[in-house]
Amino acid sequence: MSPDPLEERLSRLPRGWRAVPLERLPWVLDIRYGITRPGAHEDDGVGMVRASDIQEGRLHGEEPRRVNPLIHKANARSEVRVGDVLVVLVGRVGEAALVTKAHEGWNVARTVALVRTTGPDQAAWLRLWLGSSYVRDWCDRHVRGSTLQRTLNLKELRGLPVPLPPAGVGTALLRTVRAAEGKMSVNRRIAECSMSLSDALFAVEARDREAWPERSFGAVTHLRMGQAARPREDASGPTELLLEGSVPFLAPADVLRKGLPYVSRTETRLVPPGRDSVCAPRSLLLATREDGVHAVLNEVPVVPGRGVLALRAETLADTYWLLHEVRLRSKELTAAAQGPGGRELSRKSLAATVLHWPTESVRERFARVTGELHARAKVALAENAVLDRLKDGLLDGFLDGAGGCE
Repeated sequence: MSPDPLEERLSRLPRGWRAVPLERLPWVLDIRYGITRPGAHEDDGVGMVRASDIQEGRLHGEEPRRVNPLIHKANARSEVRVGDVLVVLVGRVGEAALVTKAHEGWNVARTVALVRTTGPDQAAWLRLWLGSSYVRDWCDRHVRGSTLQRTLNLKELRGLPVPLPPAGVGTALLRTVRAAEGKMSVNRRIAECSMSLSDALFAVEARDREAWPERSFGAVTHLRMGQAARPREDASGPTELLLEGSVPFLAPADVLRKGLPYVSRTETRLVPPGRDSVCAPRSLLLATREDGVHAVLNEVPVVPGRGVLALRAETLADTYWLLHEVRLRSKELTAAAQGPGGRELSRKSLAATVLHWPTESVRERFARVTGELHARAKVALAENAVLDRLKDGLLDGFLDGAGGCE
């Protein structure tokens, strides 16, 4: 049997280092998962962090799931504190985030592991390690279940090897990482403000929409449902990842992720089953869940999977207009959903849905301004992608001994 790649990498640590299973780290106090039966959502209840709330190393709580205070009290051991590390166990396994004051006192779902440490530096080191390519690959080798419900067992997480530097080593690395993450936070804010300004501009442009002629989504765009099945994976990861001609596979979860409406990569690739299965860049891709219909623009060619509705407009100006139309009417458009829990959009229903369609001059004017705002958001996100790779590179060099002793 070939050695585990992570264990092999950690066997080459500099002198004075050691690798310790997560549960045996001297500064880890507790590792547990959250509420198994949260019950129905209650508007006045206690916030609960779900796997979908942990993305890109941050917690998102704009539309939280809330549980009955009695259920929260019965699960008091999984109540989170500032500095706790939360790890996704189902879906995007291994993705992690630190708890801040905004989520203090919340609870966590069964799909999330809570790791409590003794201090902020220890928590920061653990989150940095969890966000590395080494741990992502390790998680891919240890997941169980179907490709639609990838699960990392809590027992497996407890056994995750974690490099432990000698005393006094690591401060400089964490300081550099914090500086990079500070810049990334500023960039995210720039991108979010750019999108908020675009939404506000659309609301201003559409204030007289009742005076415009009625059209249907089917009349102003071409709609088709994604038909591709998610590629099967084996223990070594996506089977078609390295095949020539493969392109990103877009699942509903890729559309529904919290954040800005752009997709430039996904977790899975596949060789397109046919030429007509590929959506060209700047298509509008929709998926739905209980909180509304969500839309993204793809920056690269993608193959939409089942549950994703692809819209192709005549011009980029029309695409921008439709993107913000969907964002404005997100909850209303769930009427076009079908299937169990209304989790799949109906192409026929959405095609028949009415919208008020402005003149070409209005659409073009809006596109000129919002196009600049979208471009600024993408620049900020591209810089964050570089900074994210920089963190991984810094950690890699540090594990090779480049950090030295301070």
